[in-house]
Amino acid sequence: DRGRKTDKPCVGEIRSGSRLAAEGMVQLSKAIGFPTKLTDVSGITRAHITRCLNAAKDPQLEMKLLNMPVPMTASQVDDYMGPILQAAWEGRFELIKNLG
Repeated sequence: DRGRKTDKPCVGEIRSGSRLAAEGMVQLSKAIGFPTKLTDVSGITRAHITRCLNAAKDPQLEMKLLNMPVPMTASQVDDYMGPILQAAWEGRFELIKNLG
């Protein structure tokens, strides 16, 4: 029972399961020679990350941010989307922050 009063998994369990799934996908990608981080993709530069972050903060696109599976505002882009893109650049899941 672990002291919980619900059958719903806690955030830590969900994050742990998500991380295991993502790590499995990385291992599969490596096994088939597929890039596992942005630095493995020819032609991608840090300028692309900057452009992505700037585009996400465009006020005309804010409804897209609010309609994502985990909604965020343009003011949250640098704090949350930035680390996701940095994690993708380096291949380091631990850089990703939880929103909320």
